[in-house]
Amino acid sequence: MIYLDNAATTKPSLGTLEMAKRILEKDFYNPSALYYRALEIKKEIDLSRARIAEKLVCKPSEIVFTSGASESNNWAVASGFKNKRGNIVISYGEHPSVYEPVMLLKGKGVDVRVIPLLSDGRIDVGRLEQSVDKNTSFVSVIHASNETGVVNDVNALARLVKQKNPKVVFHSDGVQAFCKIPVCLEDSGIDLYSISAHKIGGLKGAGALYIGSGLNISPLIVGGGQERNLRSGTENVISILSFKTAIDDFDEKAVSELYDYAICRLSAIDDVKVNGNNEYSSRFVISVGVAGVKSEVLQHILSDAGVLVGTGSACSSKAKKNRTLESMGIDKHYIDGNIRISLSPSNTMEEMKTAMDILSDSICELRRKING
Repeated sequence: MIYLDNAATTKPSLGTLEMAKRILEKDFYNPSALYYRALEIKKEIDLSRARIAEKLVCKPSEIVFTSGASESNNWAVASGFKNKRGNIVISYGEHPSVYEPVMLLKGKGVDVRVIPLLSDGRIDVGRLEQSVDKNTSFVSVIHASNETGVVNDVNALARLVKQKNPKVVFHSDGVQAFCKIPVCLEDSGIDLYSISAHKIGGLKGAGALYIGSGLNISPLIVGGGQERNLRSGTENVISILSFKTAIDDFDEKAVSELYDYAICRLSAIDDVKVNGNNEYSSRFVISVGVAGVKSEVLQHILSDAGVLVGTGSACSSKAKKNRTLESMGIDKHYIDGNIRISLSPSNTMEEMKTAMDILSDSICELRRKING
């Protein structure tokens, strides 16, 4: 199989697999225990925390481990607006783990302002600026879109928002940006930032939430006092350590040539549209609209031919609409036939050439059958 659904999850890196084997066989200790071997595991957790902080340009003490990005995003929403009045501002491009908890608050009467996207996939900065006022409590803008790969300049947006209201808690979902797009959280105006291990060659079951110094948030889970008393519970050691091994193994430059080749091949196919401006893309996600076909049918045909792609966010794969693409003004004919090709450093040019051949042939064959 040629795996091109890396935005959903990635193949664990070699370093991650070796680490996992060691932990399972030898170093399986509870890091909260007080004997030497357990304390060594606690040190490894701290090293993983420090490696993340190095990539995000922040303090290790500002990184709190969670079970995954959805938990981090939900926690950010709950903490950013808990016991507050006023309004919430997000974009139509947010991941479901941000969008849905905010919509639950809207259903309870909270003033929620949802900002549309520009045709190139970025948030409408002018509308964002207009929507933030003295009563705004929480703003969340995704860093790199899980649907299109389009990148928002969240550092600039955080500064803009804080200029209008310094008391706003600004959050960004950095899951598809981490290790792919440079970010500096130190003195950025960003208060909360979510990441995940399994999107970069780590293991499922670990995410992290950057919580800026000085921001007081309520504990998510109380109990044994792990994670600075903010998220108690025995640590998921293997998945947490996979953050460090995955970062060490990750080569973000390896995908650029693959991305350029795919864009070139896609542009040669009739009635195929790449959604989102390439100038602002992370180069890891390609949203492809194929007119005249259904995305689920095309996905199954590709799967039968040995190429695995997505049809959008894995967390909303059963949704009948795509609010991100709709907000961009993409024609329905392209949305109905939308697939998502997402890359990782483990993909090869040979795989990409074969996949593009199969994709091109599959589109032509499917259209021929539909049109008789």
